[in-house]
Amino acid sequence: MVATILYWGIVLAFCGWFLWNIVFSGIYLHNHENGNLWFFAILNAIGALLGAIFLWVMSNTAWQKYWFDSSVKIGPWLGYILIAYVVLIVLQLILGREKKEAATA
Repeated sequence: MVATILYWGIVLAFCGWFLWNIVFSGIYLHNHENGNLWFFAILNAIGALLGAIFLWVMSNTAWQKYWFDSSVKIGPWLGYILIAYVVLIVLQLILGREKKEAATA
């Protein structure tokens, strides 16, 4: 039971954070505050790394029983969310670049 609640709680938290990132990335792009996208990209990279570790632990039933004393059959949702995070990180890195002003002599 603990593994089930934890797994779906993590999936919902990642979905919520992903939607939050989409909204604020759009706001920052609209306001031409592209540097803030780099901060979100760094946070998303750390989150994606932690999510990948969590997915790795949850993909093995023996590890689930060791860490959580219960097990759950996981679906592909967390993997799909992590792929979406990688795409979002790449987009934030590309769109977060600031244009350099031409040097005048």
